[in-house]
Amino acid sequence: MSEPAELGILLRRWRERVTPSDVGLTAGPGRRVPGLRRQEVAHLSGVSADYIVQLEQGRATAPSTQVLAALARALRLSNFERDHLLRLAGYGPAVHQSPAPSDDLRRLVDQLDATPAAVCDLCWNPVTWNPMWAAVNGDPLSRPVRERNMLWRLMTGLPTRVNRRARDTQRVQQVLVGDLRARVGQHAHDDRLTGFVADLSAESMRFRDMWNTEHIAAYGHEEKAIEHPLAGVLHLDCDVLTVGNDEVRLIVYTAPRRSETADRIEQLHESLDHDARFQVSA
Repeated sequence: MSEPAELGILLRRWRERVTPSDVGLTAGPGRRVPGLRRQEVAHLSGVSADYIVQLEQGRATAPSTQVLAALARALRLSNFERDHLLRLAGYGPAVHQSPAPSDDLRRLVDQLDATPAAVCDLCWNPVTWNPMWAAVNGDPLSRPVRERNMLWRLMTGLPTRVNRRARDTQRVQQVLVGDLRARVGQHAHDDRLTGFVADLSAESMRFRDMWNTEHIAAYGHEEKAIEHPLAGVLHLDCDVLTVGNDEVRLIVYTAPRRSETADRIEQLHESLDHDARFQVSA
């Protein structure tokens, strides 16, 4: 069996297993087809129904990664299924590994020992951070890999120490989604990005709606109020700096000198330093 033919069979099977209620649609009376109609998949994905027919019949031999990502999102494919879909279309397996930060960048983050600092990849996954970052935000290693992602947590309503008003939450969500769309435009063939968009679209209707607006933005600064369980409320400036070839971003939290938050950050740092000395002496 040819790869386009196998791709078509799988797309049809995946379409038939998704019910209208799975994607927020009303089935209506007299429905005869199992799963979704092609017109419904077209509505959910933005891919024309005629092109979906061509794909399912094995007549479309060069679907783009954008089309495949949109269909994977609409059909609620798992990561494994999406990767298989990409392989059948000739794009090879999706790459999910985050780029390794350079030794220089790791050293910079480490030497900012009294300042919360971290490096994130294009999808907002933290790839390295210092102890103060973990102390202020919670240790990323204490969470499942997916839940370490900053945008994923914000769009799916996972617990956070950041205290925002509802309108501020929506504004930050829009900026972060716009920033991600800009990165996808700059790195159109990066399967990490298209895969992340597909996964988060399947998980979060709010993200899907914001993504579909095609808004472009850049996330560079935010004033955050972080409710720390020991240090109290920390009012911090969050600055995001693009590093090197635009593959990673450096995030740094700072507070005005001689402010209450600066004093609390210093006390938190001293407590970490004390714990570290105690562990060494023990």
